[in-house]
Amino acid sequence: MPPFTRITLPDLLIEEVVQHAREAAPIECCGLLAGHISEGVGIATTRFAIANDLRGVTDYLTNARDMLFAFRAMRERDLELLAIYHSHPTSDPVPSRRDIEGNTYGESVVHLIVGFGAAEPEVRAWWLAESGYREAEWAVE
Repeated sequence: MPPFTRITLPDLLIEEVVQHAREAAPIECCGLLAGHISEGVGIATTRFAIANDLRGVTDYLTNARDMLFAFRAMRERDLELLAIYHSHPTSDPVPSRRDIEGNTYGESVVHLIVGFGAAEPEVRAWWLAESGYREAEWAVE
């Protein structure tokens, strides 16, 4: 069972995520969203951009040094990891087989995907499990 049932993000934070995805294209971007959990809602307040060491167009590998920095900053600020985000530079924001196989967090975090399969970027959120995925409830506030 996930530690929260839905996630909210300030509009500026989602704009930063989409901008990161645009700037990283044609490779996938990746990053973390952190914040607090209150009454079953994950409230994202902070974004950590993480380098994609694979520099892949259909896959990513988080940079270990960036991850260490992000988790240290979260600990110092008493923040919880709420979401992992990444982009699909040429496809829809639906989890790929690689996304599911590479998920090491189970259903403890939301996976936010920015997809560029259409004219305008689309953002969707997912809970990933070993055998598949289901859409996560999220809102921009």
